[in-house]
Amino acid sequence: MNRDLFEINMAVLEKRSHFIAEKIRKIEIDGTIMSENAQNGMEILCINDRGRKWCLNSSWNPIVASEFFAKRYSIRLYGVYFVFGFSDGRYIRELLKKCDDTNLLVVCEPNLKIFAKACSQFDLQDLLQEDRIIFYFPELEDKEGAFLQGIIDYTRIKLLEFCILPAYDILYHEECERYMDAVLECMRNATVNKETHFAFDRLLPQHMLWHMKHMIFYSNIQQVKESILKKDIKDVPAIIVSAGPSLDKNIHLLKKAQGKAFIIAVDASVRTTFMAGVRPDLLCSVDPNSPDRFFTGLDLDDIYWAGNNWTNTELLKKYAKHIFYYGYYGNVWNEILQKELQYSFPNVVPGGSVSTDAFMLALTLGFRTIVLIGQDLAFTGGVSHTKGIGDALGDNDEYIKSRQIIEVEGVDGEMLQTDYQMWFYKQWFEKAIRFYKDEVRVIDATEGGARIEGAELCTLEEVIQKECTKEMDMYALEEEVPPMFSETCQKKMLKKLKSMRTDITDFEKMVANAIQEQQKILIEIQKEPQDTARTAIALQNLMDDNKKIESNAMLSYISMYAQKEEYALGDSIYADENLTPVQLVEKSLALLKGYQKGAKLFLEDFDQIIMNDEDPINN
Repeated sequence: MNRDLFEINMAVLEKRSHFIAEKIRKIEIDGTIMSENAQNGMEILCINDRGRKWCLNSSWNPIVASEFFAKRYSIRLYGVYFVFGFSDGRYIRELLKKCDDTNLLVVCEPNLKIFAKACSQFDLQDLLQEDRIIFYFPELEDKEGAFLQGIIDYTRIKLLEFCILPAYDILYHEECERYMDAVLECMRNATVNKETHFAFDRLLPQHMLWHMKHMIFYSNIQQVKESILKKDIKDVPAIIVSAGPSLDKNIHLLKKAQGKAFIIAVDASVRTTFMAGVRPDLLCSVDPNSPDRFFTGLDLDDIYWAGNNWTNTELLKKYAKHIFYYGYYGNVWNEILQKELQYSFPNVVPGGSVSTDAFMLALTLGFRTIVLIGQDLAFTGGVSHTKGIGDALGDNDEYIKSRQIIEVEGVDGEMLQTDYQMWFYKQWFEKAIRFYKDEVRVIDATEGGARIEGAELCTLEEVIQKECTKEMDMYALEEEVPPMFSETCQKKMLKKLKSMRTDITDFEKMVANAIQEQQKILIEIQKEPQDTARTAIALQNLMDDNKKIESNAMLSYISMYAQKEEYALGDSIYADENLTPVQLVEKSLALLKGYQKGAKLFLEDFDQIIMNDEDPINN
């Protein structure tokens, strides 16, 4: 090991991520990973695995092999390339040579020892400081979906490509499949989120702004986790109470589990839960339009809510006295929170529904057994939801008629009617069970509904007898959780939040200037369409402007107000290779004008929600 070279590489990596650099420094490289010379004399890495030696680059000529690897891939404007494997860095370097400033490489190295060895044997400074490369180490990430969701957005779905380094697909077959599945899942979620954002329009960013201000005065899920993990909970299950029709069959038994399980009720099931004499340990609500009728008349003063960036703020204002926050609030705010808290703000991997969030919350909190009840994922007995929901969703028969019906296998082997939305969530649960099989045991005690592959089938009565054997006062544990910040720090955080206003106005000015310049470019190109050299320079200037805007931290907020413009142009402006220069500029201008409108709307909401002097606790 070349210690000097290793420290040189670590010093560069340190500037990028202190956390990763420290983890790499602690890696002990054993004899399974070694370096040797290829036939041309160049050093390569090898690994002993499964009784044989595997070369992680060509044993003949690693440069030629790396060049050949890079030639396999067509580089497209704004393309994102998910590379599995790092090896000695040569494959990455050659692929990067083909890329321009619009491209991004997401490099996943499943074995930290390989990366540490590479850092000790090769000068990797150019790669480690390259902004177009994002390094991903599954061993250092709690939830890969949370990491990837910030990279994948709907505008680039057509521009994603997998690149798997030689030998890695054999050596790390399962890890490779998991990586690809996680990327594909994020792509599917991006498509679903597109429709969600359309449906809620301006409501979502308004909710987010309200939460960004109010979360300062409450606690977060990480703190709850720390409180819970002070106790031995390996024998304490988490029970997720969903609102499927089968809940009416066994909800009367749930009271026996109170104080012996961590009970998470979703918003639509809370009335049924209360009617059974059960006060849930956590109430999960994520729908921006979750109806008030779910909660009317219920005494919720001592109930702890789990809220994320989309949770209906009107419900929290009216009913919530205690909130545990999680979620993603944009790069700027999440980074500020992380810096102040000295740990990553908990971002539970979303699944698209309140029940999937509840599942991930239970997993995040450290419970090793998760029990599902009311999780039908089907119209069991021709009914859509538990009786406790009443008419909150309208007439049952009319609701079912409005859905696109498909069939799935039920827990008893019969075929049941469901819709594509519930089928999607069924797939989500099955993938989550496979992915987290080493972390958690999942029991389906719904006693009806669709068969969830991978979940153990059991009645709720059996679950209570076998799994709910340890007394634990969950409410007392939650009560111990302090606010995230002291009063002094709360004032400081509020000041930091308000200071973002300057960043918004700066962005607004930047977009206005870009629009002005690109209008000039359009006139120039239309006037002299045959002057290809001049056009090329003009288009390069346009791309430089757009790159500055795309890299601005405010865009993640402002783009929420420009959804229609992004949806209309996202695919074509990046993926259509047949656009004329005039069409390209026109589309770019249309997108910029969307951002200009978005900045104006964002500023209006920011002033109304963030800059007012209302007491966040009492209003």
